[in-house]
Amino acid sequence: MVALPPALAQASTVPAFGTLLAAYACEQTGAHGARVWAASAGELHEVACEGRGLALSDGSLARRALDGGSVQAAGMLSALPFGCGVLELVGASEEGQTQLLGLAPLLALALEGVQAREARRGRGRIAETVESLVRRLAGSLDLGVVLRGTAETAAQALGFGRAFVGLFSEYGEGRARTGEVFTFGFDGPFTGGIGVGPVTFEKLVRRGETIRFERARDEHTPLARSLSELSPEAAVIAPLSARGRPLGLLYVDSRTPGAAASDDDARLVLALAEQASLAIDNARLYAIETRKREAAEALREAGAVLAGSLHLSDTLPRVLEGAQALFQADAAAVYEQQADGRTLNITSALGLSSEYVLRVRAKFGAGVTGQAAARREAVVARDLPREGWGGGSRYTRGLLARGEYPYRGVLGLPLLTRGGLFGVLTLYWKAELPLDSDELALASVFAAQASLAIENARLYEEELRREREAAVLLGVGQLLSEDRSDPERRQQALAEAVRLCALALGAGRGLLVLNGEDGGLRCAAYNLHPPSPEELAHLAGQLGRGPRPLTRRVCLPTAGSALIVPLVGGEDGSEVLGFLYADDPDTVPPGDRVLGLARSVADQLALTLTRERLLTALRREEARYRQLAEGAHDLILSADAAGQVTYANPAACRLLEPLTGPLTGAPLLSLPTPDTRETLRLAWDMALAHPAGGRAEITVAGFRLEVRLSAVQANGAGGVLLVARDLSELQTLADEIARRGQALEAATSRQSELRSYLALFTQAQEEERRRISRELHDDTAQVLIATTRRVTRLARELSGPQRERADDIRADLDTAIESVRRFARNLRPSVLDDLGLLPALEWLASQAQTAARLEVSGPERRLSPAAELTVFRLAQEALSNVDKHAQAASAALRITFGESAVRLSVSDDGQGFTPDQAEARAQAGHLGLLGLRERVALAGGQLTVDSAPGRGTTLVFELPG
Repeated sequence: MVALPPALAQASTVPAFGTLLAAYACEQTGAHGARVWAASAGELHEVACEGRGLALSDGSLARRALDGGSVQAAGMLSALPFGCGVLELVGASEEGQTQLLGLAPLLALALEGVQAREARRGRGRIAETVESLVRRLAGSLDLGVVLRGTAETAAQALGFGRAFVGLFSEYGEGRARTGEVFTFGFDGPFTGGIGVGPVTFEKLVRRGETIRFERARDEHTPLARSLSELSPEAAVIAPLSARGRPLGLLYVDSRTPGAAASDDDARLVLALAEQASLAIDNARLYAIETRKREAAEALREAGAVLAGSLHLSDTLPRVLEGAQALFQADAAAVYEQQADGRTLNITSALGLSSEYVLRVRAKFGAGVTGQAAARREAVVARDLPREGWGGGSRYTRGLLARGEYPYRGVLGLPLLTRGGLFGVLTLYWKAELPLDSDELALASVFAAQASLAIENARLYEEELRREREAAVLLGVGQLLSEDRSDPERRQQALAEAVRLCALALGAGRGLLVLNGEDGGLRCAAYNLHPPSPEELAHLAGQLGRGPRPLTRRVCLPTAGSALIVPLVGGEDGSEVLGFLYADDPDTVPPGDRVLGLARSVADQLALTLTRERLLTALRREEARYRQLAEGAHDLILSADAAGQVTYANPAACRLLEPLTGPLTGAPLLSLPTPDTRETLRLAWDMALAHPAGGRAEITVAGFRLEVRLSAVQANGAGGVLLVARDLSELQTLADEIARRGQALEAATSRQSELRSYLALFTQAQEEERRRISRELHDDTAQVLIATTRRVTRLARELSGPQRERADDIRADLDTAIESVRRFARNLRPSVLDDLGLLPALEWLASQAQTAARLEVSGPERRLSPAAELTVFRLAQEALSNVDKHAQAASAALRITFGESAVRLSVSDDGQGFTPDQAEARAQAGHLGLLGLRERVALAGGQLTVDSAPGRGTTLVFELPG
């Protein structure tokens, strides 16, 4: 940044300022001409001009620039606003305009200073003193020079012996305090700054007034007590402010007895303070710009240093060195987030003790480091012990509790990458944190650069790791994929694969154990004696679903740490083919990266072994299919895309070679007889065009052949497979099948006729039963009843033995009547016709010899007469079987009404039977169960029998209705 020419700041009038600025602008920008405008009372006035081409301007462009507060351009004209002024240029270079635009804040301050001096001109002593200060400072942008010059000028102007200038380091809530103090006339330097109380703060800062002190007048005031350390006889204190922001204070005093400060002295000090404020503000702005430029340069250099390495082990120390040099920290550390996501360990440190590095484990959300990690933003502790932050680990909390924590200022900066939080960069100072807001912002930018460097290093190392892994995986795959039919060479290949795996995993020893198809084990080792069967079984017991670290207790002898990973493959991906084991004397367990590589290596091994097994099985299948083809009676030929025969089985050779000669190498489409070639050509074209293939029937040497052609792919090349079958035997077989089908159809028809006959017979039987029952009830029973009545009348007329004989005859007749009635009811119970199914079943249960009960479920309804009769007969026959064969203590009838079906269940607690026993009873002539099954089938239902010896029998009838 170019410094403002001293002459501009020293100009006594606005026109002089404008003349100097116009000339300076033309020189710096190479413009043809320049014009300076200044705003006063809302109007824009021309102040000065220089050069040619100014006739192009009418002032409108300058007004737009002043109103908009931004650079305006029209043709060769350009207008640059600065505060309450505008610099208008004709034909200026862009580089020169950019340079002037950077000086705009300083130009604005200089113009305001000139206007202020011009407004105060003619005030005599004040004007001369201010002019003296301006000349003394000579436009300096060195803050120390400005502050010392202001203190010396103020002391000399008042004839006092001492003065100092202090800038506020903190202010607010009615109080303020200065930082470094620049003095004149004092015996020694100030330390600790100057405090400003609420009364002084109100008058100086809030109202912008001066404070006069005279010992004779103010000896017993609070101000005198606050100034007791300085012990002045008279003093004047004036505020320093610029742009409405308090900067600090100007203090002038005298220790000469009888000294006094007048109102003119107060006005003079205030005028000096106002002029000094402008110079201080200019110097601070320049210092800020300088610091920004220096910070940008420092960041650029730090970025270049960080970009110089693509290895994380080298990048982290560079981050720490850059941070310590840039921010003057006493110590620095990079905490890396651990796999658990809750702790951070120090990966690299600078200036920290070894004990601190080894024992500190930061927790997320605890301490400065933990808070920075949790919040993902910078966390500041200016005085950590005093502010009560606490420690992020047990070790630091112990140091804080004992008052032994070595640092006060701590800054935590999160290191964020695209993959998430890498860790935290923590800086330590033994004193309070010395960074201001700008420097904290710079620290955040540096952390972002460090994060980018870390991410680049991690990506580079990840790429290298992937290349190494790919090389290992490729080498292992090639070793195991080579054709090594010799068992010894195969074992050598396995041993070399184990060596590659162990080196890739950073292990000292390796072991590969494979499960053989015969149930045995095959081992290959690197730097390791073959383990015993007991040791192998112990290692196999440690297998899990993936790679896992092993503790020293379960490792092989002499190992400090190890890992084991199963080889999982097979057709469905669930077969354990074996396992890979690697160990090392070091006790540090393998990390996540090593375990991830182990998984990749194991997957490659499993994939290669699975492919090898599949190829072996494929070769076996090929041999088996070739054997089948060799022994097949069908003709099998294969041809390449050009139609040349590549294979012919013996059946094809026996049939065709007597006609065509050798088949292998001959054109397939020329093999059959000339009258069949066109048909075969059409089938060939259909096979190549459609996945379903082509079909044709041809006659060769008296054989009728069905030919099927289908396209095949083998080793990336196309071809056609031809299968021809002799249809003569097939035709004979088809005729036999047709003959037997006709016989089966005739048998089925006869069975259907038998079922129809049986249904009609059953219907006729029921009708005959109804007729006999009715005749027994209406005729025979009535005749017997009439005879009984006549015998009863005859008995009343007899006496003695004749009467007893008549009574015996009447008793026999009553028994005969009851037998006739019971026989009639069994033939056709009237309760079924008169009252329905359920009353009939209740009657049936009551008539059974075995104690029986009726259970009903579902909505009761009447069935068709035929269905009710079928259900009744089934229940009657089932209960009859229970009475005759079951030897049961009880039985149960259960009927369930469905929407379109009815279900009848008859169960007992009798002796039960087996299927063989049921078959034996049927062979002996007991056809009750067969009759039940046939009656159910005639009704369109089905019967289920559940019985076993000792647990009774249950018959379940499912009937439509």
